[in-house]
Parts: sequence; structure tokens; C-alpha cells
Amino acid sequence: MNVPALPALLALLFAMVVLPSDAAAGRIERPAPLPRVITLASPVLAANDPVQVSAAFVDAVIHDDAATPFLVYFQSLDAAALQRALDTPPRQLAFWINVYNGYTQHFLKSDPALFLADRRAYFSKAQIALAGDRVSLEDIEHGVLRRGATIYTLGHVRTLMFRSAFIQQFAVAAVDYRIHFALNCGAASCPAVMPYTAETLDAQLDAITRDYLARETHYDAARGEMRVPALLRWFSADFDGGSAKAKRRILQGHGVLPQGSSPKLIYRPYDWTLRVRNYALFAPSGLPQ
Repeated sequence: MNVPALPALLALLFAMVVLPSDAAAGRIERPAPLPRVITLASPVLAANDPVQVSAAFVDAVIHDDAATPFLVYFQSLDAAALQRALDTPPRQLAFWINVYNGYTQHFLKSDPALFLADRRAYFSKAQIALAGDRVSLEDIEHGVLRRGATIYTLGHVRTLMFRSAFIQQFAVAAVDYRIHFALNCGAASCPAVMPYTAETLDAQLDAITRDYLARETHYDAARGEMRVPALLRWFSADFDGGSAKAKRRILQGHGVLPQGSSPKLIYRPYDWTLRVRNYALFAPSGLPQ
């Protein structure tokens, strides 16, 4: 057995530990102006893959392009064909995150009155015509992406069986907690919006999670406390069961809490001030700084 020299071995071990990081997977940037990032194979939307169209929808809304062609496209989709197209978890997540974020930006740029007057009504209104049905933002977030999780039980109770047939048809098989750092509802405390693709989804979700947690957490070693986003409490069960130990493990995994530390988690208040144009760009590893 050829044993490498100690310096080389240490370098290899360091790479194994450190490389699942910003340098390895990619990073979040906020250039101004934000460049276009999605190119469709055909100018005819229906001739393209629905996941790519959903990403192009977000890119178009970010750049204030006309949303109507996309709204017509989503309305005219065939539900069975869409289900066949969303045949892997990355394709499912990318599509539904893009639809949620794209419609949110479209609604709030067009007319934010309902959001400002009654947020509960805004989220629960079936205002999205999609594949022969009408769904709400709540349907997408809690029905599809959280698999029927109820809002007021911190995610510990899921009632997918009571959801519509459409939601049951498209609900994910397993909940990925990182969606909470990708979905933008239009509030100041929301994460940034960017187009997601199936090919880069995992790296994008890791990058946006690190970015959001780095901005929204504060570790006070002297007091033995860590201030964390309200999202970790609201959707507690989604975070590996919801225990403080599980949440600390997640925070450590994303580099915002030192390994071995066990601070008390203090949940920050959520800022519901309306904020549109909170946009970002995913830069894959290997691109110049």
C-alpha cells in the first residue's frame, strides 16, 4: 500500500473537510445590474422543458419583462404531461420554487394591495391558473413543497390526504428544509430570488442557505446564545425533526456555528415589510471571483 507523505495526506484531509463550501459548490452574488441567466432553446414557450420555462419566468420577472406569455403557458400545461416532466426531485423542486417565486414577484409588482391589507388572504387566494387548476401560494408552499404540512403545528402534522387531488398529485415525496431559504414571499426577511435549474439545484440550495443563514444569524459565544431566523421555528419539524440539537447540527453544517458549540437558540422576529426586487445570482464554482 502506497502511503502518501504527511503534508499531502493533510492537504487531502483538509480538502475533504473544507471543499463542500462556497468554493466547491458556488456562491451567491448580487451584481448590479443583474445579468440574464436563462436561455431557452426555442422562442416558443411550449416547445421547451417546463422546468427551464419556470426558470425563464423568474428571470423575466426579475428583469420586468412581460409576464403574460408565461402565465398563458402555465395555464395551458397538461397536468399529466407536467407530472411526467417533473420526474426527479431536483426537477420537482426547481419547478415549484420558480413558480412560487415568479408569481410572487409578478403579483407584488402588479398590485401589492392584498398583501398589504391581508397577508393571510393573499397567500390563500387561488390566484394561480396552472395545468387546468387554480392554486394558491399556500398550496404550493405547504401543500406541494411541504407535503401537506399544517402551518400551525410547526410542521409536525401533515394532512396531505385532505388536500385537493391536484396537490396530492404533485406533492414531493420528502421535504427538503432548504426550500425555506429559497422561497420568497415578498417580505423584507425573505431570502433573495433567483432562477433555479434542475442541473444545479443542489448547489444552488446549499449556496442560498449559507447566504441566508450568514445574514440572518448571530452567534454570541460569551452569552451562549445564537439568534436564528424565525423560519427555523415556524417550520421546525422540517429541520430534521425540529430538535434544538438537529437545528444546531444544520447551522454547523452550513458554517455559521462552530462545531462542538451548543448555544441556546433565540428566534428573531420576522420583518414583514414589503420588499420586491430582492434578487441574487448563483455563481458556480470555477467562475472568476
